[in-house]
Amino acid sequence: MEKMQYGLCCLSHVPMRRTVSDASEMLTELLFGDLVTVVDSYRQWVKVENRMDGYEGWVDSKQLMPLSKEEFDEHAADTSRFFTSDFLCALECQQEGSLLRVGMGCRLPFYRPDSRTFRMGQRLFVCHGEVMRSPESFVMGMDAMMERAVTLLKTPYLWGGKTNFALDCSGLTQCLFRMYGVDLPRDASQQACVGDSVALIDEARKGDLLFFDDGEGRIIHVGIYMGSGRIIHASGCVRIDPVDHQGIFRAESGVYSHHLRLIKRLA
Repeated sequence: MEKMQYGLCCLSHVPMRRTVSDASEMLTELLFGDLVTVVDSYRQWVKVENRMDGYEGWVDSKQLMPLSKEEFDEHAADTSRFFTSDFLCALECQQEGSLLRVGMGCRLPFYRPDSRTFRMGQRLFVCHGEVMRSPESFVMGMDAMMERAVTLLKTPYLWGGKTNFALDCSGLTQCLFRMYGVDLPRDASQQACVGDSVALIDEARKGDLLFFDDGEGRIIHVGIYMGSGRIIHASGCVRIDPVDHQGIFRAESGVYSHHLRLIKRLA
């Protein structure tokens, strides 16, 4: 049997793990429609690189749809940016007659709005839910992105998570920014290397990314500035807290939970 070299995530979300075990730490997740390259394999496990953000981890190969090199190149060349926008969206596979339910922010390759269909490899799907197209510019979609961020309030925190069911701080920012036209790296420390620096919190604008460090100066947290001294971020759950030049203030405990390190603007 020929080993898989290229693939697509064909389930709603799939864990990418540190090692070849279902009990291993989840580093991040693949979402439905994510395109991957296989860089290593061991038994039924494949180590893959997510084409979107370059992140690597081990995945059970049964959870991926194999692609030929030609199919991979065709998918990689698809520049359309259509995403599921319902909290739960039903996708019907025409060949199998089966339904798959996925969350918000899954990319639909080769999507056709007139027929509500899209292709993954040789499979044709019909989308029975709301679909959005990324705006032409991040600035144009800023207000809509902030409104969508608020709908995620109380979403539970999950290390490595990046769905509207459970996510971590950089999963929140990556998912939202991707839907509105900006592909961010996966981790907060990587996202901190993107964009233009803003010197002071008083100069921050709605949609800027705020980054926070630990006692050793390492970037460990990220959130989105909402304006008026407020930040939306994932800490325990997705929440809105006051933020100033010192960091994030937790009103219920009366202490600063995160120390502000830097501010980045993407547009």
